[in-house]
Amino acid sequence: MLNLKTTTISFLLLSGGLIIINLFIPVSFIIYIILILVYISLLFYGSANIDSGFYIKAQCLQKIKEKKIAITFDDGPNKEITPLLLDFLNEQKIKATFFCIGNRINNNEDILKRIDLENHLIGNHSFSHSSCFDLYSSKRMIEELKKTENIIKQSIHKKVKLFRPPYGVTNPNLKKAVEEMKYTVIGWNVRSFDTMKKTNKEILKRISKKIKPGSIILFHDSNQNIIPLLKDFIEYTTQNNYQIIRLDELLNIKVYE
Repeated sequence: MLNLKTTTISFLLLSGGLIIINLFIPVSFIIYIILILVYISLLFYGSANIDSGFYIKAQCLQKIKEKKIAITFDDGPNKEITPLLLDFLNEQKIKATFFCIGNRINNNEDILKRIDLENHLIGNHSFSHSSCFDLYSSKRMIEELKKTENIIKQSIHKKVKLFRPPYGVTNPNLKKAVEEMKYTVIGWNVRSFDTMKKTNKEILKRISKKIKPGSIILFHDSNQNIIPLLKDFIEYTTQNNYQIIRLDELLNIKVYE
């Protein structure tokens, strides 16, 4: 499996081999440049693709034959949208997982409590969701995760075990932070891109190409159009005999301590 350790060892071995060869046969400097660029490209690929497991092992897909899937929502709670979404999910008798941002829980504790009371799951999605989060030191990441964890615990009296990295970006510092916090990292294998300016038809077309038994699907409860989109999505899953279940049931994992 391609990961940081195997990639780095391969890079060092190839570099060492080229240096040895160069003692007998001149090796073009361009070859070294290409090797370095390939190595850097792999580091960036691993960072941007959470399902690669390059830096961190993340649960992105459950390999099962049954047509069961789980849906997740990032970036809430949203004062206007999340309550309406919860109403809709209750009408449909569907349970979901909400990866919440700490600074958005402030003044929305009642929504967080409702998510829990209605038997949905809650995970940590950092405190700030800063675009620079992946540049933070592991110490600063841990501070953010602990801050959000404490806010959630104060509201629902449960300690979360699930974490989803902001933007799905991973790196060695995040690996240290996750290991320190003893979190289970949750990714996805279907990214809806529902916050992009696309029609529901375009989004569903994307989802239909990637969905499979055991899929984990990423939506956002910060999306103004989420309920009409979900209506179309549920119609699609019903027509194609998919059953939407809770994430912990799909993955057979513990959600809280």
